[in-house]
Amino acid sequence: MKDRKKIFLLGGTGFIGSVLTRQLQANREANDLMMLIHRRAQFRDLEQINTFTGSLESFDLSLLDQFLPDTLIHLARRSGKGKLGRYMAARTGARANRRIIKHLTQRPIKSHTIYVSGTLVYGDCGDVPVDEGSPVRPTAFAREYIKAEKPWMNALESGEIPVTIVRPPWIIGPGSWFAGFYLNSIRSRGTVPLFGDGKNLMSLLDVEDCAGLIAHAARNSLPARYYNLFAPGGCITQLEFAEKLAKHTGAKIQKFSIPEIESQYGRTVTEAFTFSTVASTKYPELQAGYDFKHPSVDEMIWKNLPAELSV
Repeated sequence: MKDRKKIFLLGGTGFIGSVLTRQLQANREANDLMMLIHRRAQFRDLEQINTFTGSLESFDLSLLDQFLPDTLIHLARRSGKGKLGRYMAARTGARANRRIIKHLTQRPIKSHTIYVSGTLVYGDCGDVPVDEGSPVRPTAFAREYIKAEKPWMNALESGEIPVTIVRPPWIIGPGSWFAGFYLNSIRSRGTVPLFGDGKNLMSLLDVEDCAGLIAHAARNSLPARYYNLFAPGGCITQLEFAEKLAKHTGAKIQKFSIPEIESQYGRTVTEAFTFSTVASTKYPELQAGYDFKHPSVDEMIWKNLPAELSV
């Protein structure tokens, strides 16, 4: 993206991708952008962008040869309901990713791919910081979804094509887990949920900074590397996070025991909200060159807290 590089974007209308797309438009990089969209996308918002309609597993790969992107940013992930649904979605995603990788390896000019993953792949690590060399032990939703990621991990390790994998932590933004589990509970019950004893550590990142870091990585990261993305002041225990929300909203904290969480939400959500991760990096120079908009947890909460819920 430096010197107006051409970007091919997969998943540009999703939770993170839509924010990234707006940032690229604001930075006047939209004319150098081609993106895959679904039929339900808001076409009016994308008038300045080269778009094509299709699915990850069947879009015309010759578009890569026609557009000749310098960078491919991949945020697209098929989702599924329940363990079996996630497994089937991940299997379809893996097949689609292998198809893309095969095509990229056959092109004479190799695009640098930025693939977006997450820190759930590291599993529960307690208070031990996880960096890019930490073992992969996926937990919660990543147990199934990592199947779709593995073709890109293999491509990175083989060095056959230039691939960088970025792994953001918990991402706060509209429509995320923050809204689904916390804001909805505050609205409907006047309570902030606390899952388990709350001692687990959460590394948090605002969606605007997540998108900004992905764009920054596209400009400045090196291929054949994993990069953890996180905010410098974004690590906090789940209990501290609940206390901050309670203070900002006036809501009371409602504790859920592990059996209660499993009964109400299932094993996967239980693992997601009770696993502990302290994101760190072996490559601090990447984040050192990025200007964070919301570096602290309080700033992330205020930015994403609707006015009617704040006190």
